[in-house]
Amino acid sequence: MNQSHTRRSAGHASARQFLQTVLQRYAGLSEYADRGQVQSWRGREPYAIEFRTARNAAGDFRFDFDCPHPYPPLRHHISHHSLGWVADEAYLTLGYPTAEQPLSRRFDDRGYAVAAATGISRGAAHTIAGLLFPETGGLSLLSLQRLRFRGLKQVDGVACYRITGHWDRSRVTLLIGMQDLLLRECKEHRRRRVERRWPCALSTLAGPETFTPPLASAAAAAAVMAPLTTSP
Repeated sequence: MNQSHTRRSAGHASARQFLQTVLQRYAGLSEYADRGQVQSWRGREPYAIEFRTARNAAGDFRFDFDCPHPYPPLRHHISHHSLGWVADEAYLTLGYPTAEQPLSRRFDDRGYAVAAATGISRGAAHTIAGLLFPETGGLSLLSLQRLRFRGLKQVDGVACYRITGHWDRSRVTLLIGMQDLLLRECKEHRRRRVERRWPCALSTLAGPETFTPPLASAAAAAAVMAPLTTSP
């Protein structure tokens, strides 16, 4: 399918206008759930983070992500982390294998909580939080420059528009469902990073306990902040 035909079938004058519709779609969702993975390469072997997302009708949010040890022979050591909020109470919990108990910190501002989790999650926390809750701030899909429709591609049986753009000098490719307007893949070519989400659902079976903030530990404020500034 050529580019002009793809643009017409999208029903939008430009890729930027299409992305505006995508962002409006996410901002209007009352519930959402997904599972996915971020892969990045710094050598021959990829480093992969698994994640799970849930958002309920009350506006509560939970993003769990599992980070293997950065050293390949120790990849079987997994750290289990959680970002989330209930009403105006945001939190980030870090569960390292060497810690006796998870360390949890509360935040007065959701944006700060998302920013703290972004590096550790290789950007995945910000991607979904920024889509579902635009007020969290930071780069959005509309920050991309030189946006172009590039045809269609199937992702797990879902027909997706392929769109390219640039963040600074880094080329980015997006795969977005034609019918549901949900982001399936974001690839940053220069950073050798690919974020994939499957399946994407417009309802969640997560119960209230999923969104309950964990108890904050007394030493969390000092202990949590050290690893927040680095990623595996």
